[in-house]
Amino acid sequence: MINFLKIPTELQNSDWRSFSANSSTKICIICKIILTTFINSRHKGMSEEDIRNNVINLCVLLNIQTERVCKGFIESNLPIILYIIDSKPNLTANTICGVVLESKSCPLNDSKFDWNIDINNNFNITITENETQEQIKILQITDLHYDLLYEINGNANCGEPVCCRKNQNKNISDISSFAGFWGDYRSCDTPWHAIIDALHHMKDTHQDIDFIYFTGDIIDHGVWETSKEGNIQSLIKMYDYIHNLFNNTIIYPVLGNHEPHPLNQFAPKNITQVNLTTNWLYKLMADLWIGYGWLPESTRSTILQGGYYTVIPKKGFRIIALNSNVCYSYNWWLWYNPKDPDNQLQWLLNILSEAEKNNEFVHILSHIPFNSNSCFKTWKREYLRIIDRFSHLIKAEFNGHTHKDEIAIFYNSDNKPKHIGWNGGSITTYSKLNPNYKIYIVNCSNYAVIDYQNWMYDLSFANKNIHVRPIWYKSYSFKEEYNLIDLSAKSLSDWLSIAAKNETLLNKYYRNFYKQAEPSLQENCNLNCKKQYLCNIIVGSKTKLCNILIN
Repeated sequence: MINFLKIPTELQNSDWRSFSANSSTKICIICKIILTTFINSRHKGMSEEDIRNNVINLCVLLNIQTERVCKGFIESNLPIILYIIDSKPNLTANTICGVVLESKSCPLNDSKFDWNIDINNNFNITITENETQEQIKILQITDLHYDLLYEINGNANCGEPVCCRKNQNKNISDISSFAGFWGDYRSCDTPWHAIIDALHHMKDTHQDIDFIYFTGDIIDHGVWETSKEGNIQSLIKMYDYIHNLFNNTIIYPVLGNHEPHPLNQFAPKNITQVNLTTNWLYKLMADLWIGYGWLPESTRSTILQGGYYTVIPKKGFRIIALNSNVCYSYNWWLWYNPKDPDNQLQWLLNILSEAEKNNEFVHILSHIPFNSNSCFKTWKREYLRIIDRFSHLIKAEFNGHTHKDEIAIFYNSDNKPKHIGWNGGSITTYSKLNPNYKIYIVNCSNYAVIDYQNWMYDLSFANKNIHVRPIWYKSYSFKEEYNLIDLSAKSLSDWLSIAAKNETLLNKYYRNFYKQAEPSLQENCNLNCKKQYLCNIIVGSKTKLCNILIN
């Protein structure tokens, strides 16, 4: 059975939720077998040490990861999992696997995980636009993934979730496996000097920005050997540097899923045990973000509650920063408390109601975007219901996490396009990507995005010229690139329909999606494959609209 269920080595570092057909069924079987076995063993009194050793052995036998990675990851995550299993005696493997994998091959059938937010559907209030020609510029930075263990000429083909790190060399003789100076297209994160170069380029090139959106993920992908102390050190180092470099520019940050230890784990506020709690991260962020003068003291209570906040930078304009990581399907605490963790969605509903009464337009910042399948389906559904209700005042969303240059169009319950989600891409090149950032031009009459510029450099060229700084360039202006009259939701929805039948537009979006990185573009993707990238833009009645697009 173990030989039959073994994970193919080429799928080791893939997102389990991206598996299809046979692989999806297999990973669900593996999940249920392992969890059923060890939940039963735990209920019969098996010790944490015995469970840990047995799970590590299974992890290696099933080829899920190398022994070193299995050991580090399981040792850091097992205390949380056992605490939840001990606290929830009725929790089953079917429910856990349904939350983590959530697919036709692994459905979630547990009524406790299906809940609703009570929304008042009064649409009588309209928001009046301001009479102004004023514009503002916003810099979006996201997904730095600083790797303090990055080793130039280290092993870029190490067979672990992230490579190019110290202690992975193993006497490599093939020069093609050497890690690049400025980073690497393979599964590698960002050396400190590459982050410094990127930040200084932004500072020197764009001296007229009004403020910065930072949409998360400072910590690297070395998930089997992170520590709370190491994460604190990297977070303080990065935020201090950004604060000192950008001086008086206000930055509005959100948490990435890599910031806690272990990664992805955002415990409810009432969990205070030292090896389980996330409260240390919320306190650190509140102290730093408020201490730098970026946020007012009034934001402290909700940051401490769950890592979210709201501010009003200008009259008639509100920013709402969410901690969307709590809905991430790899956040084990969803098993413990599935319903609106830390009351964030109820808070969002209340804040948007207040914004509506005060005639305010809104930007929403979060790390995990809502056009991905990463978010627990009930949380995502209720979030989209709230967004649908207040779509007349929400003018843009800004996300990170995927590292790709992509957009999302939010459709309401009547399938009408209402607003846009913009993804900032990433500074990290993990994996097969070039580094990038974005500059948005925003109209102050209603705070919609008029246009944005994407800035990047070619990593392959930079690594051939290591004695000079990378050559950053504006790869495109969105409005010019796609020949758009404006960037309204309707215009972009019309563009979507045209792009599905226009090979030139389709190829442009596909190339920009991967930030023109040749290692990604070399992979075979025909026209129907590329149309799926357009389908992923749709947030709403996806299946119906996607079928219209493709056919």
